[in-house]
Amino acid sequence: MTVLIIGFTVVILLMVVVVTDISKAFLVRRDLDATADGAVLAAANGLAAVYAQPGAGGNAAIDADQAARLTADYLDEVAASNRFDSLDWSVDVEGTTVTVHLTSTANLPFHPPGFPTSTDLSSEAAAIVPIR
Repeated sequence: MTVLIIGFTVVILLMVVVVTDISKAFLVRRDLDATADGAVLAAANGLAAVYAQPGAGGNAAIDADQAARLTADYLDEVAASNRFDSLDWSVDVEGTTVTVHLTSTANLPFHPPGFPTSTDLSSEAAAIVPIR
């Protein structure tokens, strides 16, 4: 009976460790998603204020450097580098669409033997810049 109780205790503790680690990764990922959404909206709204419709049926070429600057300003404003470990980001501009890619590392609270101590997370958000 003692072996059975010890075995169930180990299984339950292992389940608690796994659920806690997965929850931590999920919460960091959700925060990373929200930050990516905010960054792409800041870039798209900032670019929309700058560009005007060049003529009937045409679209203005969006400056990728300006999109990256607006994204960097937003990430600095929300102190994203303090909230995420090893934060890396990039901005892609294609036509009138701005896409922000964020990657980060989440340190997991439990480190049982054979389990990773951290996990890599990434998020991507895109927005269309309205050309007026």
